Parts: sequence; C-alpha cells; structure tokens
Amino acid sequence: MLALSFVLAVLAAEPEACPAELFRIERSKNANVVLYEAKPGKETALDPDDPVSASWLLLATTGKRESLTFFEKLFAYGFEVRLSRSAQSAVLTLKALRGRTIRVAPHGGCLVAFGSIGGAEVVLKRVFVTTNERGAAPSVTGIELFGVDPVTGEARSEKIPAK
Repeated sequence: MLALSFVLAVLAAEPEACPAELFRIERSKNANVVLYEAKPGKETALDPDDPVSASWLLLATTGKRESLTFFEKLFAYGFEVRLSRSAQSAVLTLKALRGRTIRVAPHGGCLVAFGSIGGAEVVLKRVFVTTNERGAAPSVTGIELFGVDPVTGEARSEKIPAK
C-alpha cells in the first residue's frame, strides 16, 4: 500500500519546470560567470519585449547576481537579438562571438540555445574564455564552446583560437 501511494504521488507531481538558463560564459580569470537566460512570454515562447537577458553570477565572491555594466554590454558580454515575428524563436549575436549566431527556440518543451560546434548544430551549454590578464587591458587568448547533440545528447566541444 505504501509503495502504491509513493507511485501515485510521483505520477501526480508537477513536471520539472524548464530552466531559464540558456548557456553561460565562464572565464579563466575567476569563477564568476555570465548567465544568458530566456524569458518566456505569456502567449508566445519568448517575451516579445525582453526575450533574453544576461547577468553576472558572482561565484568567486558572494554568489549573488549583478547586472552587466554599460561597457560590458557594449563590448564583451552584450548581444543583439532578432525576435521572430511569432516570438517563438530568436537569433542572438554575441559581442564576444562575432560571426556566429545562436538560435533560441523550443526543444523538448523548453527554450534552448542552438549553436554550431564543428559545423554541426548543438544545444550550446557554455563558452569558456581564456584571457591574458597581464598589461593594461586583458586580451582573449582562446575560446572553447561546449554543447550537446540535440538528438543523441552526445557532448561536443570546439576550440576557437584567438584572432
């Protein structure tokens, strides 16, 4: 009887909600990360007014969230977003990954970020940026992309050398 009650409780439980996080940018400098999150709409997959947001998660210090600064949005971690007419998907162009686009669209009932790794479409999970912190301004020495195949779930990665 107890086992039956447990099974019924599990079946009646609400399905796990979709995570807001699309992907993150991690850096060699410290543990702080920039989170890119989808904002669902009430009647559309994405909020037509504000479909994607980016913010710091300060893992190296307090663990709290913080907004990106004006200059971070303008140069390093900002993005441009083009929302589809139906607000069911969007295309992001990151300042840090010029020349590559990220498509935000429903997959498996949740919003995910589709990108390209090694010429194949993947669900992008994270970007790791290696920097040289010596000198007046840091310089990017390499970028690694990490994702999973949307069909098989197989892990994919690609190193992009600095330009």
